[in-house]
Order: sequence, then structure tokens, then C-alpha cells
Amino acid sequence: MSQELPVDNAVQDFHQARRQAAMEELVARFTGKSTKLLSFNEVSQRLKSPDTVEKGVQEIPLEAIVGSSGRYDDFTRSFLPLRKSDQDRWASVQAYVKQKGIGNMPPIAVYQIGEIYFVSDGNHRVSIARRMGLTHIRASVIELQTKVALSPDDRPDDLILKTEYADFLARSNLDESRPEADLRLTVPGKYWILEAQIEAQVFLAGGDSEQPVSFEDAAVLWYDSVYSGVAQLIRDRALLRDFPDRTEADLYVWAFEHRAKLKQVLEWDMGIGTALQDFTAQQKAELKGAAQRIQQLKGRMTPKQLASNPVKTGAWQKEKAIAHDQSRLFYNILVAITGDAAGWQAFEQSVEMAKRERGRLRGLHIVASEAERSSAAVQALKAEFDDRCRAAGINGKLSIEAGQAVEKICERSSLADVVVAPLLNPPGANLASRLSSEFRALVQRSARPVLAVPDQPTGLHRALLAYDGSSKAKEALYVATYLSGRWGMPLVVLTVAEGKFVDRSIENEAKAYLEAHDLQPLFVQRNGSVATAIVETSAEQDIDLIIMGGYSRSPVQGLLLGDSVDELLRRSKQPILICR
Repeated sequence: MSQELPVDNAVQDFHQARRQAAMEELVARFTGKSTKLLSFNEVSQRLKSPDTVEKGVQEIPLEAIVGSSGRYDDFTRSFLPLRKSDQDRWASVQAYVKQKGIGNMPPIAVYQIGEIYFVSDGNHRVSIARRMGLTHIRASVIELQTKVALSPDDRPDDLILKTEYADFLARSNLDESRPEADLRLTVPGKYWILEAQIEAQVFLAGGDSEQPVSFEDAAVLWYDSVYSGVAQLIRDRALLRDFPDRTEADLYVWAFEHRAKLKQVLEWDMGIGTALQDFTAQQKAELKGAAQRIQQLKGRMTPKQLASNPVKTGAWQKEKAIAHDQSRLFYNILVAITGDAAGWQAFEQSVEMAKRERGRLRGLHIVASEAERSSAAVQALKAEFDDRCRAAGINGKLSIEAGQAVEKICERSSLADVVVAPLLNPPGANLASRLSSEFRALVQRSARPVLAVPDQPTGLHRALLAYDGSSKAKEALYVATYLSGRWGMPLVVLTVAEGKFVDRSIENEAKAYLEAHDLQPLFVQRNGSVATAIVETSAEQDIDLIIMGGYSRSPVQGLLLGDSVDELLRRSKQPILICR
């Protein structure tokens, strides 16, 4: 047949098609977009779908043919030929098609999965039809039934994910039992985490019963009692806004992986909500850190004392507002354990808070190197921490980490509700001492309120709120309202006018908020220095806890000019709860 047909032009077309295929593969190296055909056997095995339907001969779109059952290595995704040895076969088929017309060719044979097709017979005809600019081709279609939809735009990773999802749904049947469930993942190889959690539900739900719980029934229990709550938390906190092109199921899986990693490093028990918040905070911090490193490469180095806090003022209060358990504001208490007298005083103050809150302590001791973590001195410190917690009847766990103290405390602060630390190296009155103050950096950068313990721990019987109407002062008002109402702690609200006139609206604002929570504190107004007014009023009113907002100036202004927080940290003998 080939001797009678003009195949010379067809051979030229073949070589041109191969050059085009080579160009597509070159472009793919830069774009990352695969040009490979998909293997029908691999996809169908992943889908594990034995049900088929013969749909007869029909016109199908050529662009929807994305794979082959046997020759997926011989053509690109657009069915351009890759192998030189294919020249004679390809050229003879093209010559025949051009002479007889493709409509006179027998239909190709394909398998259909979702919206895509895989050639089982007729790969060359598909290649030539596309080369001729046709849009459709006649095909005998056998459809494989599947629970997920596959589309021609799917990349190989997309198909892997969809086949994994189909396998998960086949086992769990959640698409039938909970049709609203959207458990799509965007990272391959993670469905085993969901399946392991459902298997745990099988064990828990079975209990001592002789009747085993099926995987499908356990999947419903898991979805209703575990997954749905975390997914709602993701929606309430609008976390997907910071993770474009990701899903709720992605964040769910990452949060559980993150919690397991933290458990291994810190040995702290924590709720999934805490792990979720810490994971998202770390991801955003890494993005910000990458941007800062770019700036550093440009020569704009930023000292840590000047670095802004990545956590916005009010974020912690919003987290608490949407938490499922709002009965305890300071359940997880992170206390910096230094091992000296000042550190144990901070520990005793955290114990007092833990007793009031029926909370737990998360001790954190920082060493200079990994080798020190297992030293005899560190092990003795852990034993003493455990003994003190036992004696106080408090649930506590001490974690040892290597690194720089302030960096590590700030990093782990998002795992707690408050940070308690001895007031070591407070900011001084001059620029150099403020710049060198580690405690100032801690207050600036902690994700949670910081309780500074400057002297002996107190019983936390009577509190003073310093209120100036600023956004950070509103955080302090929120905390003071909780402590006064929950602990039954008498509260004094101090407003200070540094000029001649007192702004009554500031006091009225605090009064209205407290009255709305059925509280009637004592209001005091003073003129002059804020720090002096706080110190003097604390002495007059027998105060043993001061509550106030954090630094009001920008990091640069605060260092250059100082701040009332700096002065109070130098002068106060009472613990100071600094909100941010």
C-alpha cells in the first residue's frame, strides 16, 4: 500500500512533528508542566473501580484524550510522536488518512474515566487527527465508573490526588453518608492520616462490644466528632485566606502533623486548635522572614529589638472569642525556667495563676547547644520542676530547647495563653540599655500577653488596669474584665492625663464596657507621668497585679524616646501583665 501512496510529505510532517515535540519538552523543563501521556493501567489501578459501561461509538473531543493503555511513552500529551522508529508507521497512516479521509477510518477504541479518555487502539490516528487540526474523532467508548471527576486539564499529580481521593471515598463512603463533605487534598500521599484516624474511631467506638464497628460507620463518627469541628475552626479564623489554592482538609492534615512534631520536640500535650494556630503562624512568619532576608541581602539589616511583631493587636482576643471553651482565658501557661532564684519566683507566680485557672504549666528552659539538653544539670532541673509541680498539685511539663532564649520563647508563645517570665535585664533609661534589653524584645515580639515578675510572687488579690483607650489598652481591658469577673478580683481602673485636662471619654469608655459585664470597679484619675501614677496608685490601693497595654510607640520611636512601659518595668515591685 505504501508504494502506491505519496508518503514523502507524510515523512516530512513526521519529522516536523517530532521537532515540535522536542520543543514542547524543552518548554516543559522551564514551566514544570508535564508533557507526558498518562498510563491507563496506572490510573485505573489507583481508582480500583471494577464497574464499566459500554457506551458504543460516539464523537469525542481530541483534547480530552490524555493517555494510552500501552503507548503512553511514544507520544506527548498532545500526541506528537517521540520515537524515530515510528516514522514508517506514522507516515503510512497519515498518507492513508489524507487519501481516504479520516471519516472512512474505523473508530478508535478508548476507555473513559470522568471527562478524559485513554486510547486502547488508534494512537497513530489520534496523533494524525490532531496534526490535521481536527477537534473530534469517532471512538468506541468503555467508561469506568468512579467517585471523582477527572478533567483534561488535570496534571499527573492532580490525577494521583484524585485517584487517592477516590480510593478514600470507596473505603469510607463519606460522599454518600456525608455528601457535604469536601475532603480533597492537594498533596499526594496524605490520605493515610485520615484513614488512620478513622481506624482509631473503629477501635474507640467498638469498645468492649462484640459487634465490630465498620470502617464506614467509624468514618461518619470521625467526620461528625473530629473533622467538622476543626474545619469550622478553620472557617471561623478565615485561615484559608493565607493559603491560596489549598483546602480545609490540607490544613487539617498539616495541623495534626504539626501537633505530632511539637509533641515529639516539646513533650507538651495540646489541642488541635492550638497546633493549627501555631502552624499557620509559623507559615506566615516564614514568608515574612523570607521577605526580610531579601531586604537583608540588599543591606537593610533589622535588629530584633526593631523587628515588628507579626501577630496583629487583637488577634489573640479574636482567637479566644471563637474558641469552643471560653471559660478559661489562661489555661496554657508558658513559664520561662531559668534555674535561678528569679526563675523559680516566676514559676511560683505561674503556679498561682494555674491554680486560679485550673490550668497547666508549660515550662521552657533554653540551653546554648543541643549537647546541653541531656546534661546532668538539665536533668536535675527537670526533676526539680516535676517535684515543684507535684507539690503544688499542678499539671506541668518542662521542655528543653537549644537556641537564643527570647527567640525560642517568642516562637513557642503561640502555643500558650500567657507567657510568665522573671524580669531580668529590664529596659533602662537610655538608648543603649533599651537596645540591649532582652525583656523588652520579649514584650515586643511575644504572640501572647507577658506577665513580668520583678520581685516576689503575689497572691493576685487586687488588680489595677492602666487604661488610655489605645488598641493595646483595649486588650488589657478585655483581660482585666475577665480576671475581675472570673476570679472575683477587685479592680481599680486608672486613667492618666499627662497635660492639664482629663479626657473623660476614655474613662467612660472603660466604664461602659465593664458595666456591660456587671462589674463596678473603682475609677481613679491622675495627672502627670503615667509610670509614676501607676506606681503611686498601686501603693495607695494595695495592688498586687498591674494590667496594661504594651508599647504604644513604634519599635524605632520606643527605643529612641523610651516608653511608659519601660519606666514601669524599672520601677514596679508588683507583677505586670502586659497585653499586646
